[in-house]
Amino acid sequence: MYYIDQGYIVQRVGGSGDHEVDLILKGKEGYKIAVQCKRWKQDVGNDIVLRLKAGKQVHGCYDAWIVTTSNFTKAAKEAADRLNIKLITGLSLDDRLKRWRTKRGV
Repeated sequence: MYYIDQGYIVQRVGGSGDHEVDLILKGKEGYKIAVQCKRWKQDVGNDIVLRLKAGKQVHGCYDAWIVTTSNFTKAAKEAADRLNIKLITGLSLDDRLKRWRTKRGV
């Protein structure tokens, strides 16, 4: 709902053979973003970042994001920086959703 409200068309992927892609966000300009969602207590490691890079290519996406309720390891941050993958932490996610809910009255 959050991404739809931001103007994206959201396609759920997930499941077997998803290549670490849970959502594909399609922007108005036609570009696609591969999104991996991790509801974890422990930090997300670089193995997820590396697999999402492949998933981004398999699904023909321009960008890739990982959204987690936790945080990322140092190795994940370094890999994401080199691979141009956006990392969204639990604190950042919570802040975005609180602002969105307040704005929308949800």
